[in-house]
Amino acid sequence: MRDAPPKPVRFGDLGLRLVSGLALAAIAATDIWLGGLWSAALLAAILVVMLWELDRMVMAGMPARPAVFPAMAACAALAVFVTYMRGPLPGVALILLGCAVAAAFGGRRRGWLVGGLLYMGLAVCAMVPLRHLEPNGLFFVIWLIVVVVATDVGAYFVGRLVGGPRLWPAVSPGKTRSGALGGLGFATLVGVPIGLWAGQDVFTAAFLSVGVSIASQCGDLLESAVKRRFGVKDASHIIPGHGGVMDRLDGVIGGVWFVAICGLLGLGSLG
Repeated sequence: MRDAPPKPVRFGDLGLRLVSGLALAAIAATDIWLGGLWSAALLAAILVVMLWELDRMVMAGMPARPAVFPAMAACAALAVFVTYMRGPLPGVALILLGCAVAAAFGGRRRGWLVGGLLYMGLAVCAMVPLRHLEPNGLFFVIWLIVVVVATDVGAYFVGRLVGGPRLWPAVSPGKTRSGALGGLGFATLVGVPIGLWAGQDVFTAAFLSVGVSIASQCGDLLESAVKRRFGVKDASHIIPGHGGVMDRLDGVIGGVWFVAICGLLGLGSLG
């Protein structure tokens, strides 16, 4: 009689994920705290790496187009610095210039490059004015990241402990409905008290916390769909235990989009 196959270790990757996560958190927190050109430089570097990860996924197996990624990366990095120094409109113009280059020279998969640059580039550029909002820009960005991290933590533990039906098997077989609800619940428990402490009413604090949590999970699913489309597990292997920068920040990008849209519509902020 054969022995039963060993059960998978539910938290076998927890130690590596924790060490890598703490190191990244320390770097990001220091840079966000410093603000100014320091935060702009970090955001520009993050955006360039994410575009590199997108390029290596999307263009794998396609004819080499060596000039496209450097042109996109240059436009994207400059957009972050110009947004800091001159405001959002010149930054948006540079993102659109990068999109034009990708559309003109990106070949059959130009749409993926253009869409990725728009989605990630505009979100990263939006973090620059968010960080420098007066008087609570620093607090706002920290709150946003904390809510996204709480979503990830809640989804990770509840999903692995409870299990159950998959959230969207065709896109991300590992994610469960229980994990999605656990992430939403934990993000709300963490985000609402911070919002109340910042002077918000209960409705606004709950609305923003729930919205950022849902948007971050949508961002995660969107990246999973792209990876599944191109048959890769991780965007890269830069971050031990987490995969690539896109894998780590997909939820933050989704959360930034939600916050930016709320700001444009005047639906409340932590400021």
